[in-house]
Amino acid sequence: MNKSDETIKPYYKATGINPQDSKVWNNKGLDLSKLGKYDEAIKAYDKVIGIDPHNSKVLNNKVIYLIQ
Repeated sequence: MNKSDETIKPYYKATGINPQDSKVWNNKGLDLSKLGKYDEAIKAYDKVIGIDPHNSKVLNNKVIYLIQ
């Protein structure tokens, strides 16, 4: 497991415990995007949108990384 995998490992555990926690999904998306894993980040943001479709913060995050 490389360093980037270690960085996001807690998010995988947390989303497994409570898959409806939009804050965890958003934070996972942010960290994935910082690691340059944009496709995975967008999937995490999509999870948030599915849980909370009016979350303007995550919608903004997703748009920022879609244009990169």
